[in-house]
Amino acid sequence: MTFERLNQNNVEEYIAYLKAAMKEEPEKMTAERVDEQGIRNRVSDSFFARTTSVLAKEDGKVVGRIEYHFYGCIQDGYRMAYVDWVYVLKAYRHRGIAQMLFAELEKDCERNNIDQYYLIRATNEEADRFYGNFERAELQDAPILRKYLKTQEG
Repeated sequence: MTFERLNQNNVEEYIAYLKAAMKEEPEKMTAERVDEQGIRNRVSDSFFARTTSVLAKEDGKVVGRIEYHFYGCIQDGYRMAYVDWVYVLKAYRHRGIAQMLFAELEKDCERNNIDQYYLIRATNEEADRFYGNFERAELQDAPILRKYLKTQEG
């Protein structure tokens, strides 16, 4: 298993992974289709430069990824990471890949002196079991406000 950051050199492999994920579990995806050109454009867009996607690769094929970004609070100096997404293709689950992806995230957090990371997690039995094994972590049900500033079409 190797790990790479998403970039212009591996974006096509990433797109192939997304297509496979969309095909096998469309109900778990946050998009209705893979926007290939949009993804190619976003990889080099300065707005997304602070978003990190770490790809897990086996035999040259992307089989999982974790995406996150860092931010901080000016008032108290607290440094945080938000995990936007973690997903491993079904055929590669239960092999420790998601744990390895989180380990890659935690190494990056340590390099950047991050105090805490969090995510909005899935609430199914498999996810509860996975996240329940994290050390020094707690599962919470947090109320969330989500206001859309644009329609979902754009």
